[in-house]
Amino acid sequence: MMSKNNRKLRRFAIQVPCTFGNHTYKAEGTILNLSRQGCAVMTAQPLSVSSYLSLWISLPENHAPIEIELAGVRWVSEQRCGLEFIRISPEMANRLGSFVAVLEHTA
Repeated sequence: MMSKNNRKLRRFAIQVPCTFGNHTYKAEGTILNLSRQGCAVMTAQPLSVSSYLSLWISLPENHAPIEIELAGVRWVSEQRCGLEFIRISPEMANRLGSFVAVLEHTA
């Protein structure tokens, strides 16, 4: 398991809404930080370490959400959890990379 201090890429503080779920449920949360490979989410929906879900990141200015096809829950602490992005389409990976690049230049 990768600890919070062992990350390969820098995460950027941000607060954007997200939706996540699987074939049995959908829930909402707020992304607290973001990188090209993962994020931290605050949510009232309890999640379990090692569970898997899909994630839709809502972007500012009414752009279509970025869809992460498969994300793994790597850590949980009260209402926060860390997600690792496992599967994302090339188009969505490009959009995510562009969004993170903007965050890099404004950080």
